Amino acid sequence: MSIQKYLILFFVLFQNHIAESRTPLNKNSSLAYIEQTVYGRIINKATNLPVPNAKVTIKELGQETYSLANGDFSFPSISLTKFTLIVDHDQYISNEIVVENSDSSKAIEITLLPNTLNMKEVVVVGKRSTLNSSTSTLINRLAIEHLQATSLQEVLQLVPGTPIGNPSFSNTNQASLRQYSADNLGSLGTSVIINGATLSNNGNLQAINTATAGSGASFSTSSGGGVDLRSITADNIESVEVIRGVPSVEYGDLNTGAIVVKTKARQEPLQLKARFNPALTQFWGGKGFGLKKSGNNIYVDIDQTTSNDNETNKYRKYSRTTGTVQYTGYFGNTRKWMTNSTLALGRSKDIYDMDPDFVVDSLKTKSIEKYVRFTSNGDIVFNKWFSRTLKYAVGANYISQQGYQQQYYTADITAESYALENSTNEVSYLPSSFMSKMWVDGKPLSLNANVNNQLYFLTGKYVHNILIGTEWKMDANYGKGKTFTRPIRNTSSAAYRERAYNSIPSLQQMALYAQDRITGKILNSRLDIMAGIRWDGVQPFQNDYSLNALSPRLSVALTTPNNITLRGAYGITSKAPTLLYLYPENAYFDFYSLNYYATNPDERLAIITTRVYNSQNKDLKLSLTQKFETGFDIVFDKSNKRKLSVTAYYEKTKNGYSMSTTLNSVKLAQYPIYTVDSAPPGEKPILSNDVSSKTSFVSYYQPRNNINRINKGVEFELSLGKIQATNTSFDINGAYTYTKSTNNNVYILQQNLAGRETTRVGVFPAGRGTVYDRFLTTIRAIQHIPELSFLVTFSAQTIWMDRNRYVGYDSLPIGYIPYNQNNSTSLQVINFSEQQRAAIDPTADADIFLNINKATYIKETWKPLWLFNLKLTKEFKGGLNFSFFANNFIDHRPLQSSTRYPTIYENRNISFFFGTEVSIAL
Repeated sequence: MSIQKYLILFFVLFQNHIAESRTPLNKNSSLAYIEQTVYGRIINKATNLPVPNAKVTIKELGQETYSLANGDFSFPSISLTKFTLIVDHDQYISNEIVVENSDSSKAIEITLLPNTLNMKEVVVVGKRSTLNSSTSTLINRLAIEHLQATSLQEVLQLVPGTPIGNPSFSNTNQASLRQYSADNLGSLGTSVIINGATLSNNGNLQAINTATAGSGASFSTSSGGGVDLRSITADNIESVEVIRGVPSVEYGDLNTGAIVVKTKARQEPLQLKARFNPALTQFWGGKGFGLKKSGNNIYVDIDQTTSNDNETNKYRKYSRTTGTVQYTGYFGNTRKWMTNSTLALGRSKDIYDMDPDFVVDSLKTKSIEKYVRFTSNGDIVFNKWFSRTLKYAVGANYISQQGYQQQYYTADITAESYALENSTNEVSYLPSSFMSKMWVDGKPLSLNANVNNQLYFLTGKYVHNILIGTEWKMDANYGKGKTFTRPIRNTSSAAYRERAYNSIPSLQQMALYAQDRITGKILNSRLDIMAGIRWDGVQPFQNDYSLNALSPRLSVALTTPNNITLRGAYGITSKAPTLLYLYPENAYFDFYSLNYYATNPDERLAIITTRVYNSQNKDLKLSLTQKFETGFDIVFDKSNKRKLSVTAYYEKTKNGYSMSTTLNSVKLAQYPIYTVDSAPPGEKPILSNDVSSKTSFVSYYQPRNNINRINKGVEFELSLGKIQATNTSFDINGAYTYTKSTNNNVYILQQNLAGRETTRVGVFPAGRGTVYDRFLTTIRAIQHIPELSFLVTFSAQTIWMDRNRYVGYDSLPIGYIPYNQNNSTSLQVINFSEQQRAAIDPTADADIFLNINKATYIKETWKPLWLFNLKLTKEFKGGLNFSFFANNFIDHRPLQSSTRYPTIYENRNISFFFGTEVSIAL
C-alpha cells in the first residue's frame, strides 16, 4: 500500500474518531458543558462607540467571528462555561479576557483601546503572540510606522536577536530567522505568506549556468533562495507574525519558519506619505473606501521607491513600483462568511549601468521583474458538529523576470561551439574583441490552494480543537530561458549553451494534515497540547522523482495559577527543492581537437569536441529540519504588562540544498586530437591520418543535499512595564545565536604543478564548514507623551560576543583519483589507510597535499560593540505626521584588527544613517 493510501486511510479513521468521540450534553458533568449562545459587544474605550469588524476568537475552541456594525458578536451552541476570548482589530490593541459565563442571557462587553499616539497605551515593539502554541512575534501597524520600514526585510529587526541595519536595496534581501546571517538555504526554508497565500520562489530559474556557477548570476537574483523581501513594501502592511518555533501543521514547505503578512483592508482616509534618506526616495498613498450598504471595504494603495547604492553612485540603482486593490466582505446576518481578496501589481528594476567616464569592459547588468498576484481567503462558519468553521486560501502569482548582462571581451582569439550533443565539429573563430550579451527570460507561475476544516468536541474535562486540511501547490516557468548573441568567453573547457525554460516540467506539491489542540486543567493549572501530523508529497505525477515526508509536531504548555507558563515543543518540517535543483541544465565542455589559426581567414581551421553530462540528481531528497524547543513565560504584573519570556531552541537541518562538485560530477573526458598534414595556401589545412586521443579531468556543479546545519540558541523578551510618572516604558530583548554549517561531500581538488605531469587528483574529507555564534541584546526606551501625540524611541543594541571559525579543513587527502593513465576514462577513487595518510609528504606528494593557511585554524573573535539609534514620531492636528530616525547617531565605528589576520583592520558597526518621513491624512 502506498503512503498516499495510508494517509487517506488515516484521515478517514481520524474523522470517524471525531464522530464517535463527541461528548453528549450532560448537565451533571463536572464542567457543566451546556450548549448556550455567547454574545456581547466590542466598544471603543476612548469614545464608547461600537467597534465593527473586530475578530473575536474563543481560544480553547478556535472558533472565530466578527463584530457587526453595532459592535455585536455572538457564538451559538458553545458548550463551555469558562473560556478565553481574544479580540483583534487592526487599529486597536488586542485584548484577551477570561469569561465565566453560566448565564447565557448576560452580554459580554469588551473594550478595545485604539493603538494611536494620543492614547495613553501604545504598542510599538514586537510582542510574543499568545494565540498559537508556536513561538512567534506579532508586529502591528503602529510599530511598523514608527520603525519607518520601507520593506518587509526591515520589519524583521523587531524580532529578538536580529541585528539592526541600515535600509539597503543594493542587493537581494533574504530572510534570516534564528540564524547568524542570511543565505540561500535559510531564506529558502522561510515561507512568506501574504493574506493567506504563499509567495513562492520555487519557479525562479534566473541563473547564468548551474553547472559552473550554481544558482548565481552577475545580475541581481534570488534564484535558489527565498523571496526577495525588497519587493514587498511595508507601508500597506497591517500586521506581521514571524513564526520561529514549531509551527502548526497547516504551515508546510518550510524549514526555518514563516513570515505571515496581513495587508491593510479597512476604511480610512486618504493618506499620502513621502520618505527621504541619503540612499532612498519613496512616495506612497493609500485609501480605504467603505461600502455603506454592505459594510464591506475596499482598500487601494500605490508605492514608488527609488534607491541608489550610495549618494555618489547614480549608476547602481534600484526602483520599485507596487499597487494593490483589496476587498474585504462580510456576508450573512451574523457575518458567517468573511472573505478577503487582493489584486497586487508590481515592477522592480535593479541595474548596474556603465559610467560613461569610466568604460573599461562595457560591463552592464540589469534585472527587471513585473508581477501580478491574486489572493483570496476566507472563513465560513457552519456551526455544525462536523464543521464549525471552514477556512480557505487560494493564490496565483505570475512574474516576468528579465535578467541581462553584457561584457566586452578583449583577449586571445578563441573559437565557439553550439553543439548540444557529444560530437566533434568544425567551428568558427570569434574575433579577438567582441561584445557578449546574454538574456535570461523567466516567467514563473505559482498557484496554491489551502482548505481546512475546524471543529471541536469534548472528552471529559478536555476540549479538542480539531484542524483537518489539505494543500496543493504548483510552480512552473514558461520563459524563453537563456539566450545570447555571443557566449561568455570560454577561458576553460566549461562552456555555455542556450536553454529554454518552457520545456521544464512543473513542480507539483500535495499535502494532507490533521491536528488536535487539547486544552483543559490539570492540578489547577491550564494544560495546552497541540499534536498534529502533516504529509507532504513532491512531484506525485512525475516518474523521475518520488519525494515525500511525514512531519509530526507536538507542543505542550502548562500555565500555573501564579501566571508562570512552562513550554516545550518538538517537530519536523520539510522543504521541497525548487525547479532549479530538480531540473538543472546540462554541463557542457568544449575541447580543441584542432586549433589551427592563420592570418588568412580562408586558411583557418578549428575543430572542437563537445562532451555533455546530465547534471540532474534523481537521488535528491527533501530537506528536513528537526526542531526542539523549551522555555517559560512569567507575567509579573498583568495590569502593568511586566513579563519575561525565555526560549531555548535546537534546530538540525539535514539534506540542505546547494550546487556543488561531488564524486558523481567529476569525469574523465576523452576526445580526439588531430594533426595537420599540409597547409595549401588560401585553403583550409589538410588533416593527417594520425589521430590520437587525450583525456581531461572535468568537474561541474550538481544539485546535492550536501548541507548539514545546526541552529541553536536562547532568545528572551523582557517587558519592564511603564514608569507612570514619566510615561516611559522599557523593552529588552536579545538572543544567543549559534549556526554551524558543514558540507557532507568530499572535497575534490586538481592541482597542476609546474614541471610535473598531473597523475592524481586529491580527494579530501567531507565536513568542511563554518561555525558562527553571537550574543546581542537590544534595549528600547520608549518615551510617549499622549497629550502631544509624540513618541520617541531610543534603542541601544550591544553585540557582546561575535565569533566565527572554520571546521573540517584537512591538508591530508583520504584518497585520490588516478589521472592520465593510459587514456583511461574509468574514474575510481583509491582510498588511503590512516598509515598511508600519515606518510604523505608535502613535497613529494605536493599534487595531493593541500597547503592550508595557518590562519584558517584561528578563531575570529571581535570585541563588544555598541550601536545607538533614535526614532521619533509626531502627529499634528489636521492629519499631518512627521517621523525621523538616526541609526548610529553618535557615529561609533571603531577600527578593529582581525584576530585571524592581525594586519587587516575593519570599521565595525553600520555607518551613520538618517532619514525623514512626512505623511498626511486627508
